[in-house]
Amino acid sequence: MRGRSIDEVAGSLPDDVEFVPTGERVSADHAWRHTPGHRLYFAERDGWCHMWDTDQRISIDVGNLLESGALTALKGTRALAVLFSSVSSIYGFWLWDDGELARGVVFHNGEPVVDDGEPLPAESRADISSWGPDEDFLWAVINDVTGLTATVDHGY
Repeated sequence: MRGRSIDEVAGSLPDDVEFVPTGERVSADHAWRHTPGHRLYFAERDGWCHMWDTDQRISIDVGNLLESGALTALKGTRALAVLFSSVSSIYGFWLWDDGELARGVVFHNGEPVVDDGEPLPAESRADISSWGPDEDFLWAVINDVTGLTATVDHGY
């Protein structure tokens, strides 16, 4: 989420998330692989607050979360959510501007199953493997939107 602190993002999470800061610092590789699970991993970098929810405990239906009053931190900023699920071959992302969905796309087995909004320039520039969009595609979008790269030594 652009322009929001970790405290602002964590404070806007739904009550059922039960986020309790530990102060523990881990590598990006550790955070991305969710060991141990049932944790959220946060970092602030280049004006963006990054949160990894590898157990997918927070609903990706941000529209409902906004209507319920959760995720008020999305108002007045830009936010990107991504979904990596290599086991089930599901990859997707949602981009919100000022709490409104600007782009949402989800692929299952290489085929789009959600396709909302206009494609982002990064989508046409990204290399897409023969089996369809995958982690590399998502990282191209993440990098284009936020500047974050898949560098395992980033701390969370």
